[in-house]
Amino acid sequence: MDVIDFVVFLGISQGIFLAIVLQVLQNKNRLANRVLSMILIIASIMLTGRFFFTVGFPNIFFFRLALFVDILVFIFGPLFYLYYRRLIFNEKTKYILKYTYFIPALGMVIYHLWTYQYSYDEFFLMFQNGSLTGPFLIVETVGIIFNFYFGYRCFQLLKMYQREEKNNVSYSQHLATYLKTILVISALFLLLWIASYILAYFFNIYSSFLSYNAIWIVVSVFIYVIGFYSLKQPDIFRMPLLRKEQAKNRERLEGQILQELKAGLEKLMIEEKIYLDHKLTLVDLAKNLETSTNNVSWLLNNIHKTTFYEYINTYRVGAFVEKIKSGEHHQHTLLALSMDSGFNSKSTFNKAFKMIVKDTPSGYVKKIDSL
Repeated sequence: MDVIDFVVFLGISQGIFLAIVLQVLQNKNRLANRVLSMILIIASIMLTGRFFFTVGFPNIFFFRLALFVDILVFIFGPLFYLYYRRLIFNEKTKYILKYTYFIPALGMVIYHLWTYQYSYDEFFLMFQNGSLTGPFLIVETVGIIFNFYFGYRCFQLLKMYQREEKNNVSYSQHLATYLKTILVISALFLLLWIASYILAYFFNIYSSFLSYNAIWIVVSVFIYVIGFYSLKQPDIFRMPLLRKEQAKNRERLEGQILQELKAGLEKLMIEEKIYLDHKLTLVDLAKNLETSTNNVSWLLNNIHKTTFYEYINTYRVGAFVEKIKSGEHHQHTLLALSMDSGFNSKSTFNKAFKMIVKDTPSGYVKKIDSL
């Protein structure tokens, strides 16, 4: 065993450890972490196969088993899509992957079972004389297209999340950055895979660094990084997943119903100061108004011409400004005053303040003090 083999072996144990620990955190993104545990187990199995393959394990059974784990490459894409979906969206019916998503993996099973009719020596000879190049080419081509397809599906979910976040939460969950990072790094791995694919099949150039095996080892390690991050990830408010037809079916509010809803919202904001709840969501606001989230969202978007995020944070910024005008910043820090105004983090406060006041908090305070 060399250093790389030792690192791979260590990664196998870490993957199993993370998969178990994530299941203990039942109160934190439970459905998403259940899928992530499955992905970690699959990554550990893939690393195990690569370990037997790279160390040249003398047992032929283990060598064949190492090749068989290629099937798992076709499961990563669907499971990552499922992880994304369960992490960021709240659906009335728990989303389950379609059976058709696993047809390529089934095809790989059939292909490997076909190779088992040959002895180890026959298989190795076929590999050397190029008889297996065609099947390998088909397998890798399908694998690349298949994983790119689910990467695109994840990208669509991310866009939907970014669009819905401001309509459902009044604070930043810092989730978009995490999701973008996963997508960008995954895309990088796919591009490296394509590079090795082109070099191998069209130029007969094989690199130990830029190769199918090396890339998937790095992918497995990257998944462990996601697992460690998820250990400290707070419980996430998941967005309702609205279909286009559901959005179109929102009823227009009119007459007395509209006036009562407007008056109720004004009372909650001015008298009860509900915006001081730093974890306020659209669901919470709808419950206090005893109406649906669709009605509240329609009211904000069509009557107040704003998003939920902007509407709530306008009141929070207003509360902060009042504290500055009364001179409270001479006894307390700006961060403390922002927290007292309903913000849950410095980054959310700075972003909202600059968006609404068109100035930084410190710049605004200097202007007030100079008057």
